[in-house]
Amino acid sequence: MRVLSEAQPLAGTLDAVAAPRFEAVYREHAMTVARWVARLGGPLLDVEDVTHDVFVKVQRELPKFRGDAQLTTWLFTMTANTVRTRRRTEAFRRLFRAPSDDALDVADESALAPEQLERRDAERALYRVLDKLAERDRQVLVLFELEGRSGREVAELLQVKEEAVWVLRHRAKARFAKHMQEEVRS
Repeated sequence: MRVLSEAQPLAGTLDAVAAPRFEAVYREHAMTVARWVARLGGPLLDVEDVTHDVFVKVQRELPKFRGDAQLTTWLFTMTANTVRTRRRTEAFRRLFRAPSDDALDVADESALAPEQLERRDAERALYRVLDKLAERDRQVLVLFELEGRSGREVAELLQVKEEAVWVLRHRAKARFAKHMQEEVRS
């Protein structure tokens, strides 16, 4: 992957001074993107691999970034789309594999404290329920509940009006609660 230096202007930009540089974007936002990948994707996705895919797309598309939205909004959209594509691919692959939670299993569970086992089981249940939700519901809950973002921030990242975010959150929480009750019963 070709990395641009701070001094190199991006090809194809009208105003090279105002265009964000890939290295600066990566340095400032890599941890946030990785956190989004982990939370949106769940434990079955390789966070480093998906984050790399996001930044390959960022490097390719950065010269086209016009600044119509905030850079974080643009990055979140790119991250969410990459995670959605990878989750679909992984779900398709799991159809052809034997059902297993191997990726979530620990080699020797006896070495773990009961609290750690309970936490791991709760995390598994959480992501099983999140996997049942529509992408928009999943994104809203991850941003509000796991990221602790404000309504204004969630509205910016999802590119919706702030008033709509509260409706989306309410509906997503209701759907989550319904699926969680089903999870507990099974």
